[in-house]
Amino acid sequence: MPPKVQCLIMAWRSRHSLQKGPGSYVHSSVQILGRAHVSIGANTVIGQDCWLNVNHRTDGRLAIVIGNQCFIGRRNFFSSGASIQLSDFVLTANDCHFLGSTHLVDDPMKPVICTGTSNLDSIIVGTNTFIGAGARILGSVKIGHGCVIGAGSTVTRDVPPFSQAHGHPARVHKRYSFGQRKWIAAALFTAEDEAALPTESAYVQHLSAVGRIPMPHIAAGADLGSF
Repeated sequence: MPPKVQCLIMAWRSRHSLQKGPGSYVHSSVQILGRAHVSIGANTVIGQDCWLNVNHRTDGRLAIVIGNQCFIGRRNFFSSGASIQLSDFVLTANDCHFLGSTHLVDDPMKPVICTGTSNLDSIIVGTNTFIGAGARILGSVKIGHGCVIGAGSTVTRDVPPFSQAHGHPARVHKRYSFGQRKWIAAALFTAEDEAALPTESAYVQHLSAVGRIPMPHIAAGADLGSF
């Protein structure tokens, strides 16, 4: 790359710096398009070959927000419509996709690459949710706090708090009963169980009591070595 072009890119990046909290690590291979519209919390890790793509870059608006103490596995893909928000303590495995935007295909007589992308859908992932390898979150979806999304699942509808969901499309199979202190079949989950669930703010407060989590940085990239 010519030195002049490199200087222009560096100058642009300095004016559009990434909002990143203290102690966070973003692997050098991560690509971020629309970095001024991305926010990453404190002590969060973004793994190798992830792509964060802000499709609609409105001045002053954050489109992709990743919370505190999150670990985002390798090759995750974020494509924002209105917004993608991951709350604190979210863990994603490799190859997860968050697809909040798609190419417009209303007129098949136009090249799809030129038609623009949708901007209405919002994806929200609640606190301390684990998303298994290869899972896909599509469209306007809210996943509640304390959830587990099975590997390879496709989430196309909301998932209530403290649920285990998997499949194509993903369906809720289990929920956590605080009364019984275990995961139970969703069909056995009662109104009393629902009422006993902690709010997300109370849940964050409880989890934050552990303090700063020692993140497994070595899992973020092949160049970080083996042991």
